[in-house]
Amino acid sequence: MMDQLLQVKNLKTAFRTDHGMQTVVHGISFHVNKGEIVGIVGESGCGKSVTSLSIMRLLHDTPGEIIDGEVIFKDQNLLPLPEKKMKSYRGKELSMIFQEPMTSLNPVLKIGKQLREPIQLHLKVSKPDAHQHAIKILESVGIPRAKEIMEEYPHQLSGGMRQRIMIAMAVSCKPSLLIADEPTTALDVTIQAQILNLMKDIQQQSNMGILMITHDLGVVAEVCDRVIVMYAGRIVEESTIVELFEKPKHPYTKGLIASVPKIGSGVNRLHSIPGTVPSPTNMPIGCKFAPRCKDVLDMCHIEEPSLIEKDGHSCRCWLYQDQRQGAIINE
Repeated sequence: MMDQLLQVKNLKTAFRTDHGMQTVVHGISFHVNKGEIVGIVGESGCGKSVTSLSIMRLLHDTPGEIIDGEVIFKDQNLLPLPEKKMKSYRGKELSMIFQEPMTSLNPVLKIGKQLREPIQLHLKVSKPDAHQHAIKILESVGIPRAKEIMEEYPHQLSGGMRQRIMIAMAVSCKPSLLIADEPTTALDVTIQAQILNLMKDIQQQSNMGILMITHDLGVVAEVCDRVIVMYAGRIVEESTIVELFEKPKHPYTKGLIASVPKIGSGVNRLHSIPGTVPSPTNMPIGCKFAPRCKDVLDMCHIEEPSLIEKDGHSCRCWLYQDQRQGAIINE
């Protein structure tokens, strides 16, 4: 059995609004094992990115606030730690690749300076040694002309190159856990495949755990071992990748899978899930997916189902509550 690297327990995150505090992540619990790639998938607005920012404790410059739960990394709960101590974890033990590399990289600083900073901070090496280490990291992620690129600015590079630099920066101190928030967004399919292959290679070489945040089920199928499906700030399904695609349980998961284009299917029109993710200020009563669900029951509009686990497959749906007789996961 693999060691648990990260345990998220009953995490609740809320944002201050004109309508008061609005909860956007509702008591979610999951874990990531050492050497495992876990995907979190769902539409925009379902709470994926807020979950990742909560784990990294990067909500201090936003209206967001963690109001309950635990984030346990290597037996240490990160949430009560003072900010100075948390900084020693970020970049060294826990690292993150953000959605858009052009806004994540400082446009007025050269690539070399941005790469050297975390290396000098966490590895306690001299500037020349950090410079050489940064060049080696750039070369390891497949960047040509590494020495020249150290002297260039982000705007001089393509989107794919900037994303490789973000990956290089994230893995430069050999973290135990990498959180990748939409790492292939806005990249063409060829570059996307290269980035995913690169991340798999790095993970296999270092045996790090990866939490992959994405809305793309194709990305999940390509790289992940397990997958967590989120909707309206809640986990609605969790299973191994094979189980999820072969035997999806939740109607939302089925709708996401049906929406993926399939070559040679002969279908003229893509499937879509009607409606949109509800706003935190206007959540429906009962099951949050009920207004969009084609299999909705009367009970769905009255009470929200619990997340029930059986045989390693968890589902939050009234269609399965009576037949599964599994364990209710703490929420």
